[in-house]
Amino acid sequence: MRDSIGGLEPAANALVTNGRQYRWMVDVDLWRDTVLPGMLLELIALAAAFPALLLLLIEVIEGNAAGGLRAAAQVYAIVAGTLLALFVIAYPLFILLKGGRYAALFEMDASEVRHIEMPASTDRTALLTWVGVLAGAAARNPTAMGASLLGGARREMTTRFADVRKVIVDERRHVIRLVARDMTRNLLYTPPEDFARIRDAVLEYCRRDVRVVNR
Repeated sequence: MRDSIGGLEPAANALVTNGRQYRWMVDVDLWRDTVLPGMLLELIALAAAFPALLLLLIEVIEGNAAGGLRAAAQVYAIVAGTLLALFVIAYPLFILLKGGRYAALFEMDASEVRHIEMPASTDRTALLTWVGVLAGAAARNPTAMGASLLGGARREMTTRFADVRKVIVDERRHVIRLVARDMTRNLLYTPPEDFARIRDAVLEYCRRDVRVVNR
C-alpha cells in the first residue's frame, strides 16, 4: 500500500469518468492535513485586516496617519490574536468530532462541481464499497447512482464554473481551490495520481478570463 500523501489516503480514492463527467472520493486524515488549517489561517488574517484597514483609513482622512498606523497595528494584533486563540482551541475539537477523518465525494461536469461531505460514521470499508458502486454504475445510470449516494450524504457545496473568478492550484498538496464571485471557496481534494487530469478539466470548464494562481 502506498503511503498517504498530504493527508490523503490513496487506497480510498477513485476517479470515475463518464465523458465530460468526473466523480471521485477522498478520505482525508485531518490530523495530517495542512490544507484546511492553512485556509482558515488565511481567513483569520483577512478578518483581522479589515477592521485595522478601516481604522487606518479613518485616521488618514482625519490627518493622523502616524497615529492611525499604530492604532491599526494594535487592532490587527488584538483581533488576529483572539481569532488565532479560538482556532487553536476549536480546530482540534473539530477534528475529534469528525473522528479524525474527512470523507468527501466530488461530482463534476462542464457546468459545476459538487463537494459532498459524507457522514462522519462512514468507515473505510464503506468508502471502498461506494467506490465500487461508482465504478459499476458510471457506464449505466450515473444520475440514479449519484442520487442514491446523496441520500447518505450530510452536506454539500456546489460551485458553478461560470461563477468562478479565481482558481488556486496547489500541485504539491494535490488540492484545487475555486473562489467564486460571491467569495465562497470550494476546496477540491484530489487523488494524487489524478490531480493533473482533474486540474486540466477544471481549467477547461472555467471561464477563459479566470485568474489562475499556481502554488
